Amino acid sequence: MGYWDDYMGDYDTLFARDPMYSDAMRIMIELMGDVNRKRVLDLGCGSGTLIARIAGLYPDAEIYGVDPSEVMVQRSIKRFRERSNVHISIGTAVQIPMPDDYIHCLMSNLALHHVHPAERDACAAEIARVLKPGGHLIYTDMFCDVIGPIDDPERCKDIIQKMVGKSLYDLEHGAFETMLLHIGDIPAVIREEGEYFTTDVVWSEHLDRAGLGRFEVIAVPPQDFGYRILTAYK
Repeated sequence: MGYWDDYMGDYDTLFARDPMYSDAMRIMIELMGDVNRKRVLDLGCGSGTLIARIAGLYPDAEIYGVDPSEVMVQRSIKRFRERSNVHISIGTAVQIPMPDDYIHCLMSNLALHHVHPAERDACAAEIARVLKPGGHLIYTDMFCDVIGPIDDPERCKDIIQKMVGKSLYDLEHGAFETMLLHIGDIPAVIREEGEYFTTDVVWSEHLDRAGLGRFEVIAVPPQDFGYRILTAYK
């Protein structure tokens, strides 16, 4: 689960020129509403890009970040060392170091596609466990629209079209390093080597079994690349 342990670049700069990345975070924050005096968790927080935005807007929120990467956790701890309301720790999507019924709003951005399909039910159950009754999940990821075996031509075609399209979009917006990341990830996504893309419907089914409901899917424009926000409530 420590996917980013070997990444030595600047994570924030990697996505800084990606308009879709910024738009997704803006929409996520709009969806969460006023979280002052509430507890927010960023699951798969990385170096804390989303946390920094939330903390800047809601100084009275208690903000938690969990990530499996020791490298990313240490970067986040250093980044927020002067903010007493930001708490960063090691954890995974199937073992979140939080009490039951604790979090008002759980955010996750481009992280849960690293959860192995065999662990999705456990991940959904863990999300439901830490959310308070009425708590809000806001989950953003790149979703595919075709599921099937690794060598299924339609599945491969769907992934390639989305990731090449996103790569060209990045290139057009000056996000050269982000383009290289997406192009380079295509074989791993197709082979399911630490990257397990699936549909928003599949994730909704897992979350539904865990007790969440009131699902909504919001596409981040442009819609051709599968970048969507899935929201639900406990």
